[in-house]
Amino acid sequence: MPTDEPVTTFFVPNVAPSDQEEAYQMLAAACNRPPPLLLQRIFSIVYVHDGVHWTAKVGEQLRGAKTTNRGGREIRTPFSDPAIVLAIFPGDPYLVVTNKGPNFGNAKSAWENPFMAGRPMWVERFAVKAN
Repeated sequence: MPTDEPVTTFFVPNVAPSDQEEAYQMLAAACNRPPPLLLQRIFSIVYVHDGVHWTAKVGEQLRGAKTTNRGGREIRTPFSDPAIVLAIFPGDPYLVVTNKGPNFGNAKSAWENPFMAGRPMWVERFAVKAN
């Protein structure tokens, strides 16, 4: 489970440091969302879809797990998707942008792009560098 402390500073995967803000603005526009202030940018979320607890973390593949009970035993079934999370935008619903093509990359994915993640169970923001 994610921690309460932000663990990494803001980034957009596979984008040069000088182009990070422009890329983030473009991803926000693709979602019809205003880009959040730096303090409000989302690093990861945990949400539930069809009984699977999914984690969407910027820069990583989507990962999930479903726990079922069989004969008094808990069985944990892992799930994953090859798409890499590029950005997560807060709202109702939260929106997740991945590198699924054609506009964002060439990843194959079962998810739409961007996709709605509802109201997450957990939200972790990026850390902000102290000046």
